[in-house]
Formats: sequence, structure tokens, C-alpha cells
Amino acid sequence: MKKYILIVLVLLTVTSCKYEEYINDYDYTTVYFSFQTPIRTLIVGEYEAIKLGIAMGGKRENKVDEWAHFEITPELLAGTPYKILPSEVYTLENDHEIIIPKGEMQGDITVSFNMEQLASLDEPVTEYALPVTITSTSLDRIHETKNSTIIAIKYIANLDGTWYHKGITKGLNLNSDSTWVRTYTHSTLEKNHTWVLNSLTSTKVESNGIGYLEGSLQIDLNDDHSLFVTATDEENFISKSASLSNDKKEIYLSYSFQRDTLVYESTDTLIFADRNIVFETW
Repeated sequence: MKKYILIVLVLLTVTSCKYEEYINDYDYTTVYFSFQTPIRTLIVGEYEAIKLGIAMGGKRENKVDEWAHFEITPELLAGTPYKILPSEVYTLENDHEIIIPKGEMQGDITVSFNMEQLASLDEPVTEYALPVTITSTSLDRIHETKNSTIIAIKYIANLDGTWYHKGITKGLNLNSDSTWVRTYTHSTLEKNHTWVLNSLTSTKVESNGIGYLEGSLQIDLNDDHSLFVTATDEENFISKSASLSNDKKEIYLSYSFQRDTLVYESTDTLIFADRNIVFETW
């Protein structure tokens, strides 16, 4: 009987210790960057800012505002494939301090970008990064290995992404004078084929198809939201009409082109599906 009582007491003691470890704060608090080598993607005309954030650990509840001071540290880029992001390209909401508000375990500031200047420096996948180091904090410690972050910056054009593709193409054989029609439209949106529009510049994208064929169109979005469409690899390409819906979710195209003795006339509708942006590190 005494043996069983002893076992129960030991179990209760162990359980109590583990419970206290769970409900009590750690011996010290720490501030850190969650990611050291993130790649952040900007979207021209839509998402032209990012958050620079810090996190804290070591206590279960934050009852006061905590802070961390930081500096831009270009020397972190030594040995990396990146160059320092020019200061005229971005604006920090606060140039030296990030607050973790009372009741929160994370804090951040906004980094806004001048997309026109960024686009003038480099292509969409840029060679630029923002290196940041935490220099001091109101918390007990700065994490030894997570005290800095190097944020690589890239951008995509506003029309970049995956689009459902449907339409009709009429064909003419100049030798035989024969004609045909190919319709590629399904009443269920998700069953339509898709095109991927990839960024060439800050305003121009390129498709991975033309009509129902392999090939490409280059679609340039102007400041007034009008579209300019070309197909540099096609013979006798003519853009008859091109427009964008008010919510920028649909593209309407009408064009013709020639391949040897075959002439094609296509009328296409592209319906936005996905940005294809995923979390990346370098």
C-alpha cells in the first residue's frame, strides 16, 4: 500500500512541475526575426508595401508595450547574391524602432515602395535586398542567431497570375480555302484550360498560349487601364480589340495571326484565377 501511495505522490509532483512550467514565464524574454532569408513579392498597383516584423518569446502574456531598435546593415550582404536596396526606393514607417503592443506577441512597421523607381532599377526578379539587424530591446535578450534578416525584394506586374482561358478560334487555309472553328469554352469555370501570365516588366506580361495553340501574347497594361497586345513571334499579328474589366478580373481579347498558309482569328476571355504567390526564402 505504501508503495502505491509513493508512486501516486511522485506522479503528482511531476505533473505539478510540468504544469508550472506551462503556466509560468520562461527565465528570460527574447526578441527575434521569425525568418532570416525571406523573399517578398510586391504587386504593381495593388500591393506595394510589406511588413517588417519582430516576435518575442519567453512569457505567456505581454502586459506592456515592448520595443526593439534596428539598423539597416549593408555588411550583411557580403557573400550573398544581393545588393543593398537604395534608400530612395523605399520608406520606413519608423526608421529605427518596432513596437510590440501590449497584449500582442509580435509587432511590425510598414515598408512602402516607390514602384516606378524600383522598376527602373531592375527586372521583376531583382538583385536587391533589405538587410536589417536588431540592435537593442526592452526585452531581456536579442536572439543570438535570429537577430537579423535579409529581405530579398521582387515584384510582379498587375496582370501576373493564372487565368482561366476560354474562347473561339476560326481558321482559314489559304491554299485550299478550307475553314474550321475550334471552341474552347466550358460552362463550369474550373473546367476551362488555364493560361499563366508571367511578368516581363512592371506593366507587361506574357502568356503561355495563343488561341488554342502553343505560343505567346505580350499584354501591356497602360496607366489608363487600356491594354496593348502584341505577339512578337507570330506573322501578320493584328490586335483587333483588347480590354480589361473594371475590377481587373477579366481580360477580353480579339486578334488574328498567320502561320505559313494558315490564318487564325481568335476571340478570347481570360478570367482571373490565382496570383501563384507562395512563401519563399533564398
